[in-house]
Parts: sequence; structure tokens; C-alpha cells
Amino acid sequence: MLIMTCFSSQRQKKWLLDIFYYILLLWTKEMDGLANFSNYLTRIIQSHSTHACDGEQLRLHCPRHSTISVLSAFYGHSEVPLCAPRTKVDRASNESCSAFTALQKLLAECQGHRDCQLLVNNHVFGHDPCPGTSKHLQVSYKCKPTEHKKKVGCEGEHVKLYCKYPRVLNIYSAVYGRALEDENICSSHDRDPPPFECLFHGAVHLVSKTCYAKQRCVITVNDHNFRDPCLPGIKKYLSILYACVPQTLLREADPSVFKPTSIPKQNIEKGAAPYPKGSRHPDSHPSSGIILSNTLMTYAYVKEHPEMAALLFVSSMCLGLICALIAVSVRLSCNDIPWGGGQKTAPSREMMKNEEDAEEEESEQSSSSLSSDDRKGLYCWEVTTDTTEAAELAERIERREQVIQEIWMNAYLNGTSPGPR
Repeated sequence: MLIMTCFSSQRQKKWLLDIFYYILLLWTKEMDGLANFSNYLTRIIQSHSTHACDGEQLRLHCPRHSTISVLSAFYGHSEVPLCAPRTKVDRASNESCSAFTALQKLLAECQGHRDCQLLVNNHVFGHDPCPGTSKHLQVSYKCKPTEHKKKVGCEGEHVKLYCKYPRVLNIYSAVYGRALEDENICSSHDRDPPPFECLFHGAVHLVSKTCYAKQRCVITVNDHNFRDPCLPGIKKYLSILYACVPQTLLREADPSVFKPTSIPKQNIEKGAAPYPKGSRHPDSHPSSGIILSNTLMTYAYVKEHPEMAALLFVSSMCLGLICALIAVSVRLSCNDIPWGGGQKTAPSREMMKNEEDAEEEESEQSSSSLSSDDRKGLYCWEVTTDTTEAAELAERIERREQVIQEIWMNAYLNGTSPGPR
């Protein structure tokens, strides 16, 4: 029976350990998912730039739930060359040259995809802008999330973009002109839509310059602010894709946007600290921004995955209860195990006898430790008890004698003699 009990206890402990390892593995997996989510937010907020030389592969890549949004593209030779001459035929030149079809080619090949690879070659971009010179392709792009906002303003109108504090605007795309699939947007009844699309993708630079990293902005849609890509008389519109992102995350992704405000000059004595001790100077705690950003990322993760957050909370509670149960079981096991290291046995008669002797000794010691006054009180109590009992016995005997005498008197008056007493 003892062996079966030990075996059952070992199985129970193994089962508890398996549950603990499983919860720990799940917690580690979710913490890794939270770190990946933090990396995802950084990737979709900041701008990316990459380049490749002639003969190389250019790759554009975005995380899941986001697509490539090309901001600009340059193919040619710049004043500061990024690629060395590959052959002796190539010659170094200080003059710059570029292909006008670079942006259109990148938009056609990579716009709206998660992953894009393109071979850098002058045949891909049409006519060679500068033969005999080493050229490169440089692309700037953003990872546009699947959940974003869209604002459209017709020609002659004002487009207003707004984000609630503490979020700011992050521009992913802006196109001015007219596309073939948007016939019902800003349509003019007196003219038919054009048979071809006319779009100016460079509008993203003006929109970003006006609205990027701000809470609100207003843009006037006209040909004066944007280059007219269409024929005269065609009704155009401005289409903007943007998102409201936390200001702290945008500051970490692009620190150059938020310039520190100037601090007013103060009359500081020589040798004195510019700020009093314990003051909350913004630069005194550089980790406060990181802590705030991690808190915002955690809040965003919980808001986007409520079921997983609830599972983590319940798992944490179960883990705490299991740890408490293990601690209690270990404590009880340690109390039951004898110091000699042997198996647990039932208490013997000798141990019980020793306990009784100890109790008797304690009672004797307590009785012997009584003072003389206590003993006198106990003696008086015993004497008083005996006196009361004797008085009650004498009273009962006296009542019995009275009853016997009455019986004799009644018998004498009736002329009969009772039996012997």
C-alpha cells in the first residue's frame, strides 16, 4: 500500500511538471509573438531604402499583413557613385544620368506585393541613359498595412487629414490624376472619362512634406500644387493612403522628424546645476520613451488579440495556482518524512506511551508549581463539598424517620399493629 501511494505521488508530481513546462512554452511563444509584433510596427512605420548595381538582384520585402508602396525610384549614375566600375570598358564620370521609366517599372512590378525581386539591367528600363557608365537602382518604399485609411479630394477642394492625440499621420501613398477603375469618383457629366489613366505618383512627396508626423493638415487639390498628368479638361482628384500611428513609435523609427524644442536661457550661477536635484528633465530619463513605447505596443497587441491576452491571463493564474500547490505538497511531504531517511511508518505504542508520560509529567509539574494559597483553596473546596453531602444524607434520614412514625401512628389509631420495623 505504501509503494502504491509513493507511485501515485510521483505520477502526480510528473503531471504537474508537464503542465508547468507546457504553460512555460506557451508563455515563451507568446512573448516571442509580442516581440515580432513590435518589429512589425517598426517595419510599417519607417521608410526603407535599398539599392543594387547592374547585374544584381534588387529585393523589396515587407512583413505579413502589409504590402510594398513605392515612394521613389532612381536608375542611372549619380554624382556620388554607389557602384564601382565592373569592367575596364566602364568609365568613371562625374555627370549624373537617370532613366525616366524607373518609377513606372517599379510600380508595375512591386506595387501591392509583399515580396519583389528585380534584376537591375539597362534593358529592363528601356533606353540606356548613359552607356559605358556604371549605374545602380535605388528605391525608397514603405510597407503599407492592410488596415489603413483612405482620403480622396476632387480638384479644387481641400483635403483634411486628422488623427487623435497622441497619434500622428504617416503617409504611405498619394496619387494625383485619374485612374480607369475610378470612373465614379469626381466624375464630370459633360465629358466622358479618358480612355487611359493619367497619374502623378510624385504627389506623395508634397503630401508627406505637409502632413507627415503631424496631427492634422490641410491640402489644396489643384494643378498649382501638383503636376498635371492629364489632358486639359479632365476632372482629376487626389487619393491619399495614410494611417494614424503612435507618436512615440514614429519618433523611434524616424528621430530626425521631431526636432528638440529650444530651452529658454536661464541665469545659472557658476558651478550650479542647470536643473535642481530630482527635477523631471526630459533628458534625465532616456529610457522613459522606450518604456512608454513598449507599453503602447503591449496595449496594441492586447487590443488586436483579446482572445490570446485572455488565454495568457488565465495561463498565468493557473501557473500561480500550480506553483502554490507544488509548494504545499512539498511542505507536507517534508513534514511527513522522518529525519532518519527511512520510510514513513505509523506511530508505535512506545511513542504514544512516551507522549502520555510527558503529559503526566507536565501535569505533575503544573500541580507541584502551585503556590500555598492555591493548595489551601483547593483543600477548602474539597471540605465544603464533603460537608454538603453529609448534610443532605442526614436530612434524608430524618425525613425517613418521620414517615415511619406517621405510619405507626396511623396503624395504632386504626387498631392494627404494623409488622416489625
